Amino acid sequence: MANYDVTITNGSGSARMKAGTYNVTATAQGYSATSLDPKTFTATASDGSQTFTLLAEGTLELIFNETGASGGTPITSGSVVMTDSTGSIEYGSAVNINSTGVATFANVPFGTSESPITLYFKQLSTDDSHEIESNIISVELSSATETQYVINVLLGEQTFTLSDSTYSGLPINGTLNFNNE
Repeated sequence: MANYDVTITNGSGSARMKAGTYNVTATAQGYSATSLDPKTFTATASDGSQTFTLLAEGTLELIFNETGASGGTPITSGSVVMTDSTGSIEYGSAVNINSTGVATFANVPFGTSESPITLYFKQLSTDDSHEIESNIISVELSSATETQYVINVLLGEQTFTLSDSTYSGLPINGTLNFNNE
């Protein structure tokens, strides 16, 4: 029986194969080769297809704070999701940002310093005191464990005065209630 090495580019590849059952192995930087599922493939005389999966071995911490650097005041809640480079296709479920501003993505792929893997993320929500990062977050992973800081600036402070409508300039003590409907 023949052996085939099929190059997979951007998740896809193909080859013309003789009918038969094949043991399958995989090599992909940042992934566990032993996690390949399934481990066999049966080719038939007609066209066919099979989806294989691998488990990535990396960990990424995105740290959301007011400076986008170490030591900044963290946001206290929110969520973020892995996406394509445009943010229109989401991969997997959203990850919560904890009370120290950290969102941990387990099982992410990674490359090498010569050939890093770029992953993209979109912030979905933040706490009530900060702005969401509106741009797609791009992260280059070149090792199994990576950390990247993301800035979430404080909301703009709005200043209000409350004064008497008859006696111009007479300040009033009270409360203004704002509802965002």
